[in-house]
Amino acid sequence: MKVFITGATGFLGTNLVHLLVEQQADIYAIKRPTSNIDAFENMSINWFEADVLDLDSLMNACPENIDYIFHVAADTNMWSKNNDQQTKINLQGTSNMIEVALTKKAKRFIHTSSIAAYGIHQSVITESSEQLGEQCFANYYKTKLQSEKLVKLAVANDNLDAVILNPCHLVGSWDYHNWSQMLTMVANDSLPGVPPGYGSFCHIKEVAKAHISAAKKGRTGENYILSGVDASFVELVSEIGVLLGKKVPNKATPYWVLKIISLVSAFIAAFTNKEPNMTPEKVLIVSERLRVSSAKAQRELDYKVDISLKRMLTDCYQWMQKSEMIT
Repeated sequence: MKVFITGATGFLGTNLVHLLVEQQADIYAIKRPTSNIDAFENMSINWFEADVLDLDSLMNACPENIDYIFHVAADTNMWSKNNDQQTKINLQGTSNMIEVALTKKAKRFIHTSSIAAYGIHQSVITESSEQLGEQCFANYYKTKLQSEKLVKLAVANDNLDAVILNPCHLVGSWDYHNWSQMLTMVANDSLPGVPPGYGSFCHIKEVAKAHISAAKKGRTGENYILSGVDASFVELVSEIGVLLGKKVPNKATPYWVLKIISLVSAFIAAFTNKEPNMTPEKVLIVSERLRVSSAKAQRELDYKVDISLKRMLTDCYQWMQKSEMIT
């Protein structure tokens, strides 16, 4: 199995590469000159310095007749000041990778999207739900849907064999910037409050497994939603508190309070040019009541959703301890 992967040094990418190494895949991956590859020590990986916005560098890195291309790289920014760069990475980056896949005659293109592409719904989201990402003010939601449209257009017009995956909130090892931040805040007694929303939390290793399963048996042109444990953020923080032996709030901070904080923070950031801890986009994510079904992925990709929140958080916590990110 010969694979090419973008976003290999990120949270999901790292877990995916580790799993591919276990399966003895022949791995070609791109990184930036400043990328940290300590997570891949003593692993047989063909590294290339490239950028998803530089088509020539991608063409030079990807070999001919590759089996699977995993396009995991994306800009997950949640601050409007960075929207232009995010749009370039998520759209032009995807367009470039589609061209690479077609030119190099890849057998299959696996595109990592997000549940954000479906936007905000009041009912349970399934693959048949209308994709409302472009109706949302958050640029991340818009660009994840728009990048999916590029992939589906290539499927229809250029016979690209592609599968699209839509993960929800990822929890587990090798998390430097996501929900691990909440563990750090609880550990340091610096958690300002608990968001009022509900999320669907999925185990990062199961999501990585689903990517490989999608490569081998997903249906061309299809979306597969990857959800997990549905829980409120109060429940999430409570679980973290038990894990760390810390006292945590048992009530959510009202939405209007978070909204005011985000607007004030955004106003200050306009002068300091420093990304605020709370933005209107971040408030959106932690305030929505996300309800999702991954029955299709369970049925067709053997995706597992029965991993407990405790297990996911424990994996993340133990990795953070080993990495000395937390004591």
